[in-house]
Amino acid sequence: MNLVSIVIPAYNAERFIARTLASAQAQTYEKLKIIVVDDGSTDNTRSVVEAIAATDKRLELISTPNRGVARARNLGIENARGPYVAFLDADDLWHPTKIARQVEALDTHRSDPSWGGVYSFRRTINEEDQVVGTGPILADCRGYVLARDLVLKFIGNGSSLLVHRDAAMAVDGFDPSYADKGIGGCEDLDFELRLAARYRIETVRSFLVGYRMYQGNMSSDGSRMAKAMIETIARHVKSNPSIAPRVQRWALGGSYRYAFQVLLRERRLLPAAATYTKLLLNDPAVAMITVMEVLRGGISKRLGLGRPAGSPQAFLAMDPEAGKDDPVDTLTRMKQKRLADEDRILGEEKFSSVLLHGTAADEVFRPSERASQASVTGVRQHHTERAR
Repeated sequence: MNLVSIVIPAYNAERFIARTLASAQAQTYEKLKIIVVDDGSTDNTRSVVEAIAATDKRLELISTPNRGVARARNLGIENARGPYVAFLDADDLWHPTKIARQVEALDTHRSDPSWGGVYSFRRTINEEDQVVGTGPILADCRGYVLARDLVLKFIGNGSSLLVHRDAAMAVDGFDPSYADKGIGGCEDLDFELRLAARYRIETVRSFLVGYRMYQGNMSSDGSRMAKAMIETIARHVKSNPSIAPRVQRWALGGSYRYAFQVLLRERRLLPAAATYTKLLLNDPAVAMITVMEVLRGGISKRLGLGRPAGSPQAFLAMDPEAGKDDPVDTLTRMKQKRLADEDRILGEEKFSSVLLHGTAADEVFRPSERASQASVTGVRQHHTERAR
């Protein structure tokens, strides 16, 4: 059984960190190292973690000055042990079988270094751990998935991926430049897209992640998240010019759609209108659907419709298989086949070129010992520079 390191970046997380750690400690997979990186918290996060660590030798606490979530995760990767690293945000939850099922899925490809990680589905939870929504559901979305992830963003949270540690190192970990520019919030999306550009990704089609949304967490800052989303997708469209122009427009349109929705929700009407114009130019069909959704949502709100029936269920009490085969939404249904075809073409080009040039796959997809050490040194330098 291989060791799995769980990296949990934590900043002022005392409200939820005990519940998050409990879900990590309760994993049915036994061989774990749990690394909490306290990123300069000013509340009682550290004391809560220290009390829990006193009763669990698997848990290690690392404390640093506040440097941002990307550098905190990178420090966790640097201190990870074993071939696998899983990331868990300090306010999210995992189903007990999450790590075991992901390791099993990724282990089926242990002889093929082109497989870099594995994701699972997510449910959205509130402050009381109750399910209030679900993330995207895609059928058989595995293998080379860059185009689908750019457009549909189906992984979309920092608590889903389990990856080969050397794959995380090979893509240089998490990028702190977003936070340095004041637009942090999509570092996990940026990381998964860099991973998807280089590796095949496996899936466990079960709801194993409870992704918490509440007023005050990073994802609730709509304006910043809107800017971060647009910047992230624009960077990856630019860095992957071989993607078909139509798919590039869809990806950019998706980022503008997200930004339009959050800006409209925050009643920032002029920026929302400007963003909608960009959505219309890149993806007219989605622009029309988005307007209809906004109008329908406004009417439903006025009439008191669309409210969930009954009391919401606790995430850990729900069957992780329930709902995994529900129909996909309209936008996904419109584009999934075209995107899957694009990924097939991109994947064939990428992986056949490795064979064509006679390069060993391990040299392409796994960093050498020297390169791996350089990546660790680079991560360490990020921390040193910020501390100066």
